Formats: sequence, C-alpha cells, structure tokens
Amino acid sequence: NMNCQWIIAPPGAASVTLNFTAFSTQSGADFVRVFSCPEWSCLSSSELPGSPFSGSFLPGPVTSSTGVMKVTFTTDGSVKGGGFDALYSSTVPTCPWSGTVLTNAADSISDGAGPYLNNMDCNWIIAQPDSPLRLTFASLRTEFGHDFVHVYSCADSSCISNSELPGSPFTGYNLPRPVVSVTGVMKVAFTSDGDITDDGFSAFFQSLVTGCPSSGVVMAASNGSISDGSGPYQDNMYCSWIIAPPGAVSVTLTFTAFDTQAGLDLIRVFSCPDSSCTLTTELAGSPFSGSAVPSPVTSASGVMKVTFNADFDITDTGFTASYTTTLRTCPSSGTVLTTPEGSISDGYDPFPNYLDCSWIVAPAGAASLTMNFISYSLGQYFRADLFLYSCTDPTCSSREALYVFLEQSITTETSLTSYSGVMMVVFRSKAADPDHGFYFTYTSTKVSCPSSSAVLTASTWLITDGSGPYSQNTNCAWFIAPPSATSVTLTFETFETLRDHGMVHVYSCPWQYGSVCTPGSMTELPGSPFSGGVVPNPITSSTGIMMVTFISDNYPTADGFSASYSWSVDQCFAVFGMGTTTLWETTGLISDGSGSSDYANDLYCTFIIAPPGAISVKLVFMSFDTETDRDFLRISSCVPGYAYDDSCAVSSPLGKSPYSGHSIPEPTRAETGTVQITFSTDSQQTFGGFSVFYTSTVSNCPSSGTILASASGSVYDVSGYYANSVLCSWIIAPPGAVSVTLFASKHDLEGINVTLQLFSCTNASCLSMTELQGSPISAGSVTGTFSKSSYSGIMKVIFTTDGKMTGNNLVASFGSSSTTCPLSGSILTSESGAIEDGEGDYSGALGCFWIIAPPTAVSVTLRFTVIGTQAWRDLIHVYSCLDSSCSPASDLPGSPVSGTVLPSSFTSETGVMKVSFNANINSTGNGFSAVYTSTKAICPSSWSFLTGSTGTVSDGYNTYFNNMNCQWIIAPPGAASVTLNFTAFSTQSGADF
Repeated sequence: NMNCQWIIAPPGAASVTLNFTAFSTQSGADFVRVFSCPEWSCLSSSELPGSPFSGSFLPGPVTSSTGVMKVTFTTDGSVKGGGFDALYSSTVPTCPWSGTVLTNAADSISDGAGPYLNNMDCNWIIAQPDSPLRLTFASLRTEFGHDFVHVYSCADSSCISNSELPGSPFTGYNLPRPVVSVTGVMKVAFTSDGDITDDGFSAFFQSLVTGCPSSGVVMAASNGSISDGSGPYQDNMYCSWIIAPPGAVSVTLTFTAFDTQAGLDLIRVFSCPDSSCTLTTELAGSPFSGSAVPSPVTSASGVMKVTFNADFDITDTGFTASYTTTLRTCPSSGTVLTTPEGSISDGYDPFPNYLDCSWIVAPAGAASLTMNFISYSLGQYFRADLFLYSCTDPTCSSREALYVFLEQSITTETSLTSYSGVMMVVFRSKAADPDHGFYFTYTSTKVSCPSSSAVLTASTWLITDGSGPYSQNTNCAWFIAPPSATSVTLTFETFETLRDHGMVHVYSCPWQYGSVCTPGSMTELPGSPFSGGVVPNPITSSTGIMMVTFISDNYPTADGFSASYSWSVDQCFAVFGMGTTTLWETTGLISDGSGSSDYANDLYCTFIIAPPGAISVKLVFMSFDTETDRDFLRISSCVPGYAYDDSCAVSSPLGKSPYSGHSIPEPTRAETGTVQITFSTDSQQTFGGFSVFYTSTVSNCPSSGTILASASGSVYDVSGYYANSVLCSWIIAPPGAVSVTLFASKHDLEGINVTLQLFSCTNASCLSMTELQGSPISAGSVTGTFSKSSYSGIMKVIFTTDGKMTGNNLVASFGSSSTTCPLSGSILTSESGAIEDGEGDYSGALGCFWIIAPPTAVSVTLRFTVIGTQAWRDLIHVYSCLDSSCSPASDLPGSPVSGTVLPSSFTSETGVMKVSFNANINSTGNGFSAVYTSTKAICPSSWSFLTGSTGTVSDGYNTYFNNMNCQWIIAPPGAASVTLNFTAFSTQSGADF
C-alpha cells in the first residue's frame, strides 16, 4: 500500500533522464511509472514509452524532453520486494559562446544550429569601448511574445549599469533594424519559455568609426550645421548630434547636399522632449538615404537628435545640413517703434525661460522720451534682466544705461526720461522660476535746441540754442555726464538774451542712477541763472555731472548763446591710484576713474560700500574692459567686526570674483550689507576699465546687519509703530554659546503681513543657514509669549513688514547658554529611555531638544516624573513628527507645559516625537525629567509556527507601518503540500516585499 511521487524539474532544463541502478518489484502488481510534464506542477502529463515498470528486470534509461519528469511508485496489499533505486540527470540548453565577453572588432552570435530548445537563457557581452558598436540581425524566427532577444547598452564590460536600446526586446519574425550602442559595450540576451520553439536568431556585430565633426556634442547655438565630414564617409561609420538651443520652440534641419548608399547608410532625425534625448520620436520621412536631397524636417519640441549610420561596404560623398531655430520672443521685439506714444511688454504672464527681447523707441523728431512704469515683477535672484538705455541715434549703436530694474522691488520712480529722444529696452529671462513680467507705456516731445535733452558724455561738446535768434517759449535742457568725471566746467563762447526773459540755468547734480538731475536732487550753481548781453565767467560742478537749461517766454528774443564744457577725473578717486574710499550712500556708481581714457598702470584702489543699516548690496556692472589675467577687480561680501564698522573682518568672494578680461560680468548680491571692491593693475597693458552701479537695502532697526556677540540682549525697531516695508536682520553669535534663544510675544507682531524669520547658522557669516521649525512667525501663528532656539549657538533674525498697515514696534530679547542638557540634539532610537535638563537648577536661556525615533515604533509615549519650571516662561514643547527629521512637527494636545504640576502623558501616534526645552533669559528652576516608551508594529502570530491544516496570515493593519519585519512558518503535521492563496494585496511597489 505504498504511494510515492517525485517531480523532477531542474530550473532551465531542456531534458531529464532517469537511469535505474536497482529494480525488484512484484511483477504486474507493484509499479514504477515515469511521465513527461509540460511544466513543474505536472497537472497534465504523458506517460513515457516503456512505462510502467515492474518485476526484476532492470529498465533502460528513460528521458523527458520537456525538462520536467514525474515518477510514481505504487504497491498493492500482498507481496513485498526489494524495491528500486534510480539516478537522474538533466541538460540545460545554452548557446555558442554564451556567458563570454567578446572583444573582436567584428563577429557573429546566434542561438546555435537548428531550432533552439525550451528554457534557454543565453547572454553575450560585446566590448569595444573605444568606438560605437552596431548589431545587425541576419535572421529572427522566435515564438512571438514568448521567446525574446534583448539588447542593452552598457557603461562598461561588467554591464552592471545598462539601459535597453530602442526597439528591444525583439520577438517574432520581423527582422529588426540595426541597433547601436554609443558606449562601445553591448549586452545581448536570448530567452525561451517552456514550449514551442523555432529556428532562432543570428546577428553580426561591428565596431564603428566616429569621424564626423562635432559628433556626440549637444549643440546650443541658435543655428549651425552638421555633416559627415569632407570627402566620402567611411565604412561602419556612426555619428550623432543633439541640437538643443536654449529657448528654442522649434528646430528645422535643411539638407544642402545628400548622397548615401540607398537603404543601408541611413540618416535618422528624431524629436526629443529635452536635451538628454533619452526619449525620442522619429520624425516623418526619417530615415533618409540615397541621392535625392530630402525636404526640410522640423522638431516642434525645440530639441532634435540626428544620427548617421553606415554599413560595412560601399560609401558615397555623404551629407551636409544646416539647422535654424525659432526662439521665444516678445511682441514687437527687434523692431524700431516710431509712433509718438505706445506701449512695451514681455507679452506673457508668467514669462518663460530664455526670452531675449529688445525694442528701440525712436519717435520721429522727438526731443525727449518718457517711459512710464505701469507694472513689473521680475522674480527674486536675478530671474530676468530689464535694462533701459538712452541712445544717441536710432540704431542705438552708442548708448548709455539709464536704469536697471532690481528683482521684485518697486522703484521710487514712476517714469524715466531720455532727453536724446531715443531709448532702448532690453529684457532677458533666465533658466529659473519665472514671474509676471513687465508692462510700460511711453510718450515723447518734439525737438527744440540742438542736442537738447541729450546726455552728453563726449570729452567736449558745444551747447547752443541754435542758429539765429532763438524762438519764443523755448525749453531746452542738456545733461553733461562724462564717465567717471569728478568735475565739469562750462565756458560760455557767446551770450545775448533778453534780460530776465531768456534764462540759462546751470545746476550741479549728484550721481542718482536712472534719475540724473531730478527735481530736489540738483543744486543751482553760484551766479546762475544768466541773462542779458554779458558773457558769463566759466562755472564748475564739482560732482562731475551738470545740467544746463535754457528757457524763454513769449517776450522778444535775441541771438542766444553758445558754450563748451571740459571735465577732469581722478583715477580711482584716490591720489596716485592708491588708498581706500568708503561709500556711505545707499546707491552709487564706482569706476576706475579713467573716463574715456584707459586706466593707469600700477593702480591699487579699494572701495568699501557700507551704507549705515544696509542688510544687502546689489552690484550691476555697466562696463568692463581689463587686461586679461593681469588686471583684476576683486569683490568680497564682508562681515564687519562685532561692533559695526566699515572694515572687512570676515570676507568671502562674491559671484565669480576675481574678474578680469573684456566681458561684462553678471549682476551679483551681498547679503551682509557691506562690500569690498579692490582694483589692481600691473605695469603692462591698460584698457578702458570698469564701472559698476550699486544699490542697497537699508533697515531702520538699530544694529541691523551686524553680529551681536553679547550673551544676552534685544533686537528691535525704532519707529514706535514699525513702518511699512521694513526689512531688518541681525546675527546673534555669542562666543562659546551652544544655544541661542529668542523671546517675543504675539503683541510684537500685530499688523498685516508682519513676519519674524529665524535661522540656525553654521558660522557667524550665516552664509549657510537652516530655517527654524515654526518659522516664519506671525501674530496669527502664535498665542501669548513664545521662544525659539538655535542649537548651533548662532541665530539669524529677519524682521519684515509689508507696505500696507503698521503695528506696535518689535522688541524681542535673546539669551544664550554655554551649557546644554544630557543627550541634547540626539536622535534616541532605543525602545524606551529617559530625558532630563541635567543635575541641579537649570541656567537662564538654556535651550535643548531631543528626537525620539525607535525603529518600527508605531507610537511613542512620554510621561513626566519631575517638573519645576517658571510658569509660562520656561516652556517644554512636545511634538509629533512624521520622520526623524521632524520637519514638519506639530505640538501635541496640552503642549507646551511649564510650572510645577505634572502634566498628563503625551503620545505621538506616528512613532516619532520631538521634545524641546527653552528657558527664559533670567529664569532658573529645578527643571524636569521624563521617561518614554514605544509600541512596535508587529503582525498577528508573526514569528510563530502555524500548525493548523488551514489558517490565515496578515499584516494586521488597515495601513501597515514603516520598518515592519514579520515572518510565519506554516508546518501542519503530516502535510504533503501547503498552498498560499492571497485574498488582498497592496504594498509599496519595489520597496515593501
């Protein structure tokens, strides 16, 4: 009554053979049967020839050609016997050279001769790392959708890092196109399943030649050309180009010459979504071959990939092609606007990246041109550049910067005027998050006097009302502003006007970039105004900028006047080009001082920009021309000494400093409020020099922009009711401090859009900082008093208000501690433990925190055993966190706690908890201690033996937890098999198994 069964199913086996070594059973009653099965379950089977076996005769070998065999042995209830023994062996199919690395420059691979076998698993690595590699199929006949040839491109001959090539895997009867690995390393894999085979595949590989100009390059120019090179191309050539000009909305390829082997040497053209071209779409008409020049082909994505692939014989002259692009632009960009009035805008909201737009506004006969700022928003961190230039002619071949728009800030000016009658507007966006853009309108007035309303920058110029008697109601103005001039002198040549009715005014003007000589900023020089018939004496403006106006009324006129000017300059504004100049103004222009001449040799000049109360300084270069790699402009962001001064106690280079050469650098910003600029020249060549315009953001808060080094103190504004648009910042860095705590109240932040931002810094420069949890803080986000701590010992505080309403002035106190609590700053991973402020009474301004994050915990519970802190001033916060970074974190109900009454327990249901303790400046007390416990996530019956004949296993939760690790062993006594049937399944794909 024996009943035994074996299933022999070696993985990948093509056949299994059974060899009997002993055999003795009751003949005709006790049988050994042998079956062939199509798969390992043997739910269906075919008894093999000769089976069943019984008696004492030793059977011959028995073979299952499917790779799976079932053997059964059954006995009846009578005679017993010696039984049987048998050995089995299997054959696993393979392909010629499978599993090897092939390094020949050219060779072939295949599944082998004749139909391939079931369960084949072959692979080859072909390695020619110095050149691209092409695989060409000679034949392909596999079971469609079941037996596959996969082809991969590999980073190196290990093929650990690989990517499947386009078109792969290949199956069925359709002969694939050749595939190319540009890395020179390729992996080919062939797999078959357990039934139905065919003739298989064969393919040959070839190392390719790369010799095309710029092959493998991403071409960023807006237009250009590609070709296979000069003369006939070579056999086995492979070249590729990616054309991806920034800002392009389309790329068009136009072939200018074309002659390749028809049907074999192919040019393919693809459209790509980005410059990586990992995803491609072949464009209509591609591939191209033969001698007919193809029609132009366009990629509407703005990115195009072109490949050229030649086979192993017969070459021709090849191809050449040029490409053009269509770039994003603005309405009317690139045109000259000649109407007396109109408007200009970027045309988008928000504007896209890589816009490059310009307009010239030149109304016919205009004496002046006024640009009105309706709206503009350019984004933070230089996401777009917007410049206004005053031009001397309608082509703007000679122009001077009139204004630079700075980020999102709103200029105090509502309009700007160019008195040349011609203006250029330039707008360029960059590869960054866009903003709303701009919208301007303009108006113009007609010409009166020669060069009237012009900004005169030449070394000399004649100013006159014109030829002959001047007209009634004349109103003319000239701005004299030679570059870097330190003084301007006006000398009258002729003068005859009607006394008191034809008036010449002469003003001295300060350097106010973009608004030269605005009313209220200019000062009339002694002796001005002039009228009558006496030629006035020369008159000088010591600022280097002068404004001259001529105004007549409706009284009789006279011959008028003429005058010339001259100017002087001191290089670097310092004697002999040596020394330091400190600039306290909030805006200004800095230059080498050479004017229209070249700067001198052996200069060493230093400028320190230190506007009182400044918290940031922005620099915009207007011109730059120095001897490359010999004459340098060095720009540093400075952190003044601990008491505010104009020195650079700590500095770090700004932008790409040091600057040298002939290209105008990009704008840059210092967030410290103090900048040092040093210009040094050698004794060799000299050039035109530099000019840079700076603006600063100034705070109205005492000590704003400085480092506060005292162990305790306060930060505040002085306005009583803080003003609109306030921006103040302080760095609190007491030497030796391990924590800094700031104390304030909701009352300090009452108002509309008033915020307090707090950061923890790695050093006193605060160039690297992390915003504190709960920051920014506003009146709506806190109740009563509050405190925040930086556990690095350094804190940066930024106080801002908007332009709408004001409120009570800010007064916030701070303190620091050179001691800390046991394990403060640690992530506690044990399942239970304790935290405390330390032995004895805690000190004032103590700041500590702990993060409790036991692995696999589903909840953490904190229970206080001792508490003795100053009520409502020395606070213990208990937060629930999503992960051990504790960002974000949420106060648990009942938090914060203080005083002497033990609070109820706190539980975080996320499995992560943060506890912080912040003491007031002058507070002390017994402190606190607390213990915590955690609950782990575990599955029902996990890590046990399940012995029931049936049962269930489950994770046990509607939503399982992170870091779970469960195991069951199912072992019913006497079971011959165990079957697991899933009734529900939902896990994180590729992560939870």
